[in-house]
Amino acid sequence: MLLAVRDCERYVSLAVRSILRQTVRDLELIVVDDGSQDSTPEVLQRIRDPRLVVHRHDHSQGLAASLNAALERASGRYVARLDADDVALPRRLERQLAWLEDRRLALVGSAVLDIDHEGRPGGLHQMPTDPVSVRWHALFTCPFYHPTVLADRAVLDGLGLRYDPAYLESEDYALWARLLDVADGANVPEPLVLYRVHPGQASSRRRALQRHFQREIALGRIGAVAPSLDRASAELAWSVGAGESVPPGRLDEAVDAFLVLLDAFRREYGAASMRPVVSAAARAVWHAGSKRRALAIDAGLLLVGAQARARRRLARWRATRCATPLFQDDGPLSVAVVAPEPTPYRAPVFDLLARRPELDLTVIYTARTLMGRTWRVEPRHRAIFLRGARVPGGRRILRHDLVITPGIFAALARVRPHVVVVVGWSTFASQAAIAWCRTRSLPYVLEVDSHDAGPRRGWRKALKRAVVPPIARGAAQVLVSGTLAEKALLACGVEEKRTRRFALTIDVQEMGARADLLRLRRKELRGELGLAPEDVVVLSVARLSPDKGLETLVRAVASVERSRLALLVVGQGELGPALARLAASEGCRLILAGEMPWERVVEAYAAADIFCLLSRHEPWGVVVNEAAACGLPLVLSDRVGAAYDLLREGENGRLVPADDVEAAAAALRELAADPALRARYGARSREIVRAWGYEPSVESFVAACREAVGLS
Repeated sequence: MLLAVRDCERYVSLAVRSILRQTVRDLELIVVDDGSQDSTPEVLQRIRDPRLVVHRHDHSQGLAASLNAALERASGRYVARLDADDVALPRRLERQLAWLEDRRLALVGSAVLDIDHEGRPGGLHQMPTDPVSVRWHALFTCPFYHPTVLADRAVLDGLGLRYDPAYLESEDYALWARLLDVADGANVPEPLVLYRVHPGQASSRRRALQRHFQREIALGRIGAVAPSLDRASAELAWSVGAGESVPPGRLDEAVDAFLVLLDAFRREYGAASMRPVVSAAARAVWHAGSKRRALAIDAGLLLVGAQARARRRLARWRATRCATPLFQDDGPLSVAVVAPEPTPYRAPVFDLLARRPELDLTVIYTARTLMGRTWRVEPRHRAIFLRGARVPGGRRILRHDLVITPGIFAALARVRPHVVVVVGWSTFASQAAIAWCRTRSLPYVLEVDSHDAGPRRGWRKALKRAVVPPIARGAAQVLVSGTLAEKALLACGVEEKRTRRFALTIDVQEMGARADLLRLRRKELRGELGLAPEDVVVLSVARLSPDKGLETLVRAVASVERSRLALLVVGQGELGPALARLAASEGCRLILAGEMPWERVVEAYAAADIFCLLSRHEPWGVVVNEAAACGLPLVLSDRVGAAYDLLREGENGRLVPADDVEAAAAALRELAADPALRARYGARSREIVRAWGYEPSVESFVAACREAVGLS
């Protein structure tokens, strides 16, 4: 990306940050400071990003020379332009690269939306979108807004093309005219750049000089296409096509010359590709003042014009919605989090984030609960709870209720975020939020806990393969709970450098301290649960559902030849009676403690000796964090996401295959027989989990949001 700047201290920071916040992250920004005398150098120096390279001229050399200097220093395959007072919308490069590659173009620009010196949106300017229309437009004026252009560097170098300083304010028109002689160019129809209109810009200060050079370039091109036109006739044809005033009494003569040019152009490019050109020509004749002849050129002119105006109004509305958040950079960063439900392990992190002065955080929850949770979480952060209709059978498909919440759109509009953090992909609110961001070119951060470990039903795997990769690749940043989630995202094509760790965790220090205090009452706590001091207690904290592998755990405990081994299960669910019957038949001492208030679960950890979670499907498992913080050795199945970050084989526990009774029994047998080993493993659990407290996640969240909007 090339940017030349001189004395633009007021606007250059936003221009640079709009480039650095592009959804295309692999870029270099070459800024040539052309001898600025104001604070522009200091403004640039304050922007910390390795992709930004600043080169300074001690004395002004002009725009063309500065851009040539930047072009020589650029190393990318493609080069793009922006002016120091303009703003690129976040998906500009993404959209233009797709157009250039799909249509095999050498050059692509876009429409622009005017903004004033305060950033207020003004008029929309659309440009010709197909190569033939671009060449027709180039007969009269530059067919591209210079700050919107992206070009294939190989074509420029192959033809030896550079900016010509002799053309002063029309150096871009001269360059693109030469390029269009041998290659195709087009414009993306929607505005991808906010074009600043203010009295200090060069195009306003030197308008007459710019128009002079444009006219000379255009007349040269008209002469090449229609050599039968003499200089005077070519000037009349140019006046019609360029929207300039036609000399009094010469309108018919000017239109005649213009139609000669149109016929010559048609002969060169063929009638099949002329439809947009004919419409453009008819509009030019209409605006020149000859409405009858305009309708003779294109009888459908009025209808086409009405349709074009409707499309422009829609495009301007969309661009205005995209542009609005870009100018709210003086205060805190507005962040909307779209989350399924409040939980006791996420809500405290959001509470901490809400206290960060650089963030203005709002969490939009789909519902109070999507999984029938009994806990009650009262957020101390700004929260919006959506209302919606639950779809019958949704939990069988998604492992949580499916709730249709159209209110997500109004909630996001009310928050007016700079960036949206989307938790997961499987709720209606998450997918709607992503669509909302995309229609506004607003960056979103995806937060993912799920992984691909373990078997999946064919339809579920196919659904995930279809939905997740484009969502993940479109995210500006991705927050992952741990190693397995990150591995799954990398397999979807997400770049590793765009991932950050955002742990599902608890307040590690507080929980460890509470467990230590409660151990002073260990005998009493055990007595309340029907356990003796000499019992070796295996604890599992989980919903009583098939996914949690509790049948395997019951059989494994029953297989251990130790009469004082007891299994304590905290949780409730439909599997309770079946587990009790299984334990009775297998000879397992099973204590079903039922659901405990989240604040009291620590009492069970303090009473236990070993923690075991043998889930068949477990995206993370925050109970593992809790057990480790309370100093327990761990026995986990290989489907538990937390196992790959919080369990070190042979250091603080054992990793066993899911549904493997013998492997689980062997791990429990080893730990049950050796109190010293349990103590050593428990101490190591605490050491490992210490790095998984709230603060690292808070910092990752803030960094991801800032990176997403180009503030890193």
